[in-house]
Amino acid sequence: MFTFLLDLATEKGRSIHAYAAAAKAAYAQALKEPDHAAAFYYLATSAENFVDRHERQPLSSEEFEQTFMAFQADIHALEKTAEAPEGTRLSVLNEIVASRIERTG
Repeated sequence: MFTFLLDLATEKGRSIHAYAAAAKAAYAQALKEPDHAAAFYYLATSAENFVDRHERQPLSSEEFEQTFMAFQADIHALEKTAEAPEGTRLSVLNEIVASRIERTG
């Protein structure tokens, strides 16, 4: 359900433009999948924030890889619970968001 965003980002070279495309796709999917809209919104804003932060700034390959790995981990965690009851999905999403806030300070 969510891994298509990783495929999209990889196909587009995991670049700034790839994250912009992933954000756009996640926003669109949020409208199509209202039961998962919050998760798609989170992924869209995560990708969009990456673009906003790094569009005009150099980024080390290490930092770029760390960002992709974190995005990938979030997607896989959401994917694992995509068919779980709503309360479980919300709990996982809350954990992911809290973790991201801790990572980015």
